[in-house]
Amino acid sequence: MLQYGVAGKRRTRDAILNLVTWRGNEMVLDVGTGAGLLMIGAAKRLTAGGRAVGIDIWASKDLSDNAALTTGRNVALEGVAARVEVRTENATRLPFPDATFDVALSLRCLHNIAPKARQAAACREIARVLKPGGRVVIGDDVPTHVYAQTLREAGLDVRWSRSAWGVAGALLWLVVADKPVERAPLR
Repeated sequence: MLQYGVAGKRRTRDAILNLVTWRGNEMVLDVGTGAGLLMIGAAKRLTAGGRAVGIDIWASKDLSDNAALTTGRNVALEGVAARVEVRTENATRLPFPDATFDVALSLRCLHNIAPKARQAAACREIARVLKPGGRVVIGDDVPTHVYAQTLREAGLDVRWSRSAWGVAGALLWLVVADKPVERAPLR
C-alpha cells in the first residue's frame, strides 16, 4: 500500500484515463469518487466544454477522511471546479437519465458494495447511463470478471477484464467495455 500511496495512485489514474480517447467535451461519471483522483484527472482533460461528475456515499470505512468537503478542497486545489460536480449518490440507483455520460470510471469502489447482487446493480446502472459509443473503465482490488459479465449482459462490448499488477504496483484488476453505437436498420 505504501508503494501505491507514493506513486501508484497517479500511475493508476493515468493508466485508466489513457484507456479513453479524449476529445475534451465528454460528460464523465466517476463512481465512488472518494478524494476525486479520477474525477479531477478527467476534468483536466476536459478542455472543450466537458464536465465530470463524481458520486460517492462518503463511507469512512471505505476510505479514510472520505467526505464531499475533502473532495471539494482537492477540486479547488487542482483548479478544476468549473468542470466538476460532486454529489452524494448511490451507485445502485443513479439519478441520471439513460445515456447521459460519454465516459464512466470507477476505481476501488464496487467491491465495497454488499451484497454482490448490489454490485451487479451498480454495473447495470453504469451501463444504463452510458451513451452509445461511450466507454466504461473499472479498476478494483478484486477480479473484475463478474463486473465484465454483468456489463456484457447489459449490452456492452467488453474489451477485456484482467489483472493490471504493473499499473499500480499493487493488486489491481481492470475491465474496459464500450456501449455499442445504435444503428438504424437497413431498409
